[in-house]
Amino acid sequence: MVVLLPMVASTIILSDLHLGRTTRAAISPESIAELCAPFDRVVLNGDIYEAHHPSLKERATASWHHLQERLHAAGCEIIPIAGNHDAKAFERRDLFLEDGLVWVTHGDVLDERIAPWSLSANKMAKAWNQAASQMPIHQRLSLQGQLEISRAAGFSEWDLKPTDRVPSAGGTSLRKAMRDPSRLISVLRYWKECPDRMLRFARTTNVKSPILVLGHSHNAGRWRREDRTILNTGAFGFPGRPYAVVLNNTGVALLAVEREDDRYRLAEKPYWSDPWDVVQAQVSSD
Repeated sequence: MVVLLPMVASTIILSDLHLGRTTRAAISPESIAELCAPFDRVVLNGDIYEAHHPSLKERATASWHHLQERLHAAGCEIIPIAGNHDAKAFERRDLFLEDGLVWVTHGDVLDERIAPWSLSANKMAKAWNQAASQMPIHQRLSLQGQLEISRAAGFSEWDLKPTDRVPSAGGTSLRKAMRDPSRLISVLRYWKECPDRMLRFARTTNVKSPILVLGHSHNAGRWRREDRTILNTGAFGFPGRPYAVVLNNTGVALLAVEREDDRYRLAEKPYWSDPWDVVQAQVSSD
């Protein structure tokens, strides 16, 4: 079901905090809460915490609860969206904002392997196909059907053997992939294809939003594809840097998240921005 939320004074969208890791993650729940406190609404777009890693889950869950407490104390509305690392923790898989002008999803729906660089990529592809085969075709081809299939496929990553898991001290499967030539090629290919995959997915599932927001790949950026603007918020970990999508009454912007010691702040100058009348014109010209 499409959920449309009314315009509010301000919204910040972040992804891939990976709370629970000791490195290559957001510094702390406090640092994220301080960054988000000025906003009315906080959208956390997947891989918020390491719910899927047995040795990290307890610390990660505590960090997530602490972040919620801090944001609630600041008066923020919190909307978590499931990623593949926290697929079992949250029901929501996507979100329409500002009367449908902005669509947000983690991004793990764009490939049947979920994360082509993962040690369990083939296992997840098998689970994807199995989930798809058990779903009526009209549902399978719908937006919510595709999101549910990818959710089911992502569960396979939760079943890795201890020897196949990245170190609990803070390593990442993406970091591990960078040291394997064949898997590195998979990462680079995914990064290159990601904007086109997002456009194709939006068209085939009838998502008409002119602004498409995702994370997952850890590769932040802004791309223009036909009548759409595709924004990736990167990650609070290897190999890139975090960005935030900010929505307010004037428009939408993509800003770098800069670190100062143990704190974060938004860059003063946006990497990209558009006023709402320009965004609305994209809908009118479609």
